[in-house]
Amino acid sequence: MIDYYFLGKDCIIDGDLANRENLNQKLKELNFESPHVLMLNQVHGNQVKIINDAKQFYGDQNLPKADGIVTNQKNIILGIITADCAPIALWDDENQIIGLCHAGWRGAKSGVIENTISAMKILGACDIKASIGPMIQQYSYEVSQEFFDDFISENITNKKFFRTGKNETKWLFDLPNYVFERISRAGVNEIENLGIDTYTNAEKYFSFRRSKQISNDDNGRNITIIGAK
Repeated sequence: MIDYYFLGKDCIIDGDLANRENLNQKLKELNFESPHVLMLNQVHGNQVKIINDAKQFYGDQNLPKADGIVTNQKNIILGIITADCAPIALWDDENQIIGLCHAGWRGAKSGVIENTISAMKILGACDIKASIGPMIQQYSYEVSQEFFDDFISENITNKKFFRTGKNETKWLFDLPNYVFERISRAGVNEIENLGIDTYTNAEKYFSFRRSKQISNDDNGRNITIIGAK
């Protein structure tokens, strides 16, 4: 059985993953325990860590630099952290293959979503499903003219992911639907998009952008976990 959870302020975890006591307690509450919880040193890139052997399990130190992780191993938990970027849970029920992807605009634009799905297929996944968790929504995500021009220069059809902002030099970027489309184009047909805004849901979720706007450097992180039992 495959389970996944998008956790926010109900499971406080620091950005450098130095303290996992709250996570361990939350896993117990969810009846979702494992001696192996594999996290990543996330760098907003497009690299993916493939775990296809128990010998590849690692601890809390020297986390691999990657923004996607996939496995066909049972009784382990994969985890990623986010604070406005898209947390994407991926799974194949029949083949018991799971994956997680951390996709901000940089990672999504450089192919981390496609690379994560391809890595799952390398392990034998066929019918992959996806869920996009809490992340910043378009009405909260104002970007510059330079940002807009960069996306349009890549592909003119990207214009559909933008609306005009508060003034003519700003735009509102629809990262959730940009992510959704890239998952779909990678061959995933069943995609859930929760549509929860981390920026406006201050009581439940951390937001990097909200934290910066109130001059709070310690914005915290949301955590996503998935496991095949």
